Amino acid sequence: MKKYVFLALCALSVAGGGAFAKDNLAILPFTGGQGEEGETIAELFSFERDLTAVFTPVPRTSINAAIRGEQGFQMGGGMTDPDTIAAIGKQVGARYVVAGSIAAVGKQNLLIIAILQIEGLRQIAGDVQTYGSIGEIRGKLPAMARNIAAAIGTDASRLPRLAVPPVRMAGGADSREADTLAQILAAHLVRSGKYAVYPRTKSLEQVQAEYGNQFNGDVADEYLPSIGMGDNPRLALSVTARKLGDDTMFNAAIINLETGAQEAGETADYRGIEDGVRAMEELAWRLTEQNYTAGDAPSFAQAIAAVNRDTSGGLYTITLNGSFTSDSVTFTANAAKTITLKGEGGTRVITNSGNGPLFTVPAGLTLVLDSGVTLDGGKKNARLAWVDGGTLVMRDGSTLRGSAEGGVSVYGGGSFEMSGGTISGNTASYGNGGGVYVYSGSFTMSGGTISGNTARDNGGGVCVGFSNGSFTMSGGTISGNRASDDYGGGVYIAGDSFVKRGGGTIDAANSAKEGRVVYVYGTPRKVRNSAAGPGVNLDSGVAGSAGGWE
Repeated sequence: MKKYVFLALCALSVAGGGAFAKDNLAILPFTGGQGEEGETIAELFSFERDLTAVFTPVPRTSINAAIRGEQGFQMGGGMTDPDTIAAIGKQVGARYVVAGSIAAVGKQNLLIIAILQIEGLRQIAGDVQTYGSIGEIRGKLPAMARNIAAAIGTDASRLPRLAVPPVRMAGGADSREADTLAQILAAHLVRSGKYAVYPRTKSLEQVQAEYGNQFNGDVADEYLPSIGMGDNPRLALSVTARKLGDDTMFNAAIINLETGAQEAGETADYRGIEDGVRAMEELAWRLTEQNYTAGDAPSFAQAIAAVNRDTSGGLYTITLNGSFTSDSVTFTANAAKTITLKGEGGTRVITNSGNGPLFTVPAGLTLVLDSGVTLDGGKKNARLAWVDGGTLVMRDGSTLRGSAEGGVSVYGGGSFEMSGGTISGNTASYGNGGGVYVYSGSFTMSGGTISGNTARDNGGGVCVGFSNGSFTMSGGTISGNRASDDYGGGVYIAGDSFVKRGGGTIDAANSAKEGRVVYVYGTPRKVRNSAAGPGVNLDSGVAGSAGGWE
């Protein structure tokens, strides 16, 4: 079975302002594909109720007549350029135009959908999906229609304008593949909500000349944008695809046309279109990363508020250049977000001044604690990090300390990933897990240290259990923790999963009533009191010495 990539290029506005409701919409046949596939998809798309509720589709006969008069419209495998789309839209009296392309991609079972809509040649939406046969596209059309209808009212008037010229090719890169991925990258940039994206058929140098001439007051026809209304973007996306052996290096930079400076630049390697699709999503996230600096409580609160207000999602970095106290922070789960905290100029300490956890991480969000960041509990009866369905990541140089209710709690199927850093000097005064408590979710430890923590009950270092938790250890150290009243000085497992493989140390400096290294609740119980170093594997699902138990 032949597989396809389906790329809906853009919806273009070819008229001025006004209300969106019931404007004329031209849906061009999708280029590429085989036989009548492109016209069939366009025809089915024009019947979608979500579209007809807000648009009046232009009759297919009028569109096809206009296409026959446009030499630039390619019914084969080529992409239809924005100039041609705009020309056809004007001919048929459409304020909005939808165009797209179908391309065979070897044997890959991959469907890439970029759903874009442009007011004044502005692109505003995009999707990526998978499919097997061409017949499956029919089931994708309702979602495409909903996205276009929902995006029609998006206000991008205050966003920086970004021109997207064609990709530059070097070293024998596949131009068709690179152009397709560039369209997907543009769609992700639109989805980020950081830019208003404007496609261009001209090179970067020509776009720079357009901007310069307009800025200088020269409005001769040859200097106006070939598409759009004579108002040039201030930024341009410069992309070069360079073949390097079996890989293609995709270099993307955002250039300020006014100053000539590069405002952002990232690179991604890919091997084939499927790998490239994933690379474009990551590349867009890195290009649109939002950076904030905080040195005191007010500036930190402002940075958190800005992250919470943003509904577009992506990457956010808050660089701390001072130490301060902070009330409890809860991130808003209104989009997929990864928030990184890092220190600058030395160790920066955030001390909890609230009555709840210092940080709460809901589902859909990832909080990364990077080098130079210390979270101090201020001896409050609250966890430092409450992972409520989201993900917490600790890296080298980060520290969690000084809580009177333990370091980290994982609930709601969340996850905690520890590749470095230190969790020390915390006390679970009223319960379990002095360092880490996994009630429902997962804890993966490949590095770092959990030491000097105390639980009144079970699991001085780590407690996993009572719902559906798991702990996998492949590195790091758990040492000198104490379960003061009960079991598992280093690790306590209550019927859930614990596996230690390939590294890490849980030493005998941990203390408890029983199982000072590891205690696994059950009948029979599984206990280890002597140290478990890198050469000792442990498995809570296996009894006796076969599981590493004494």
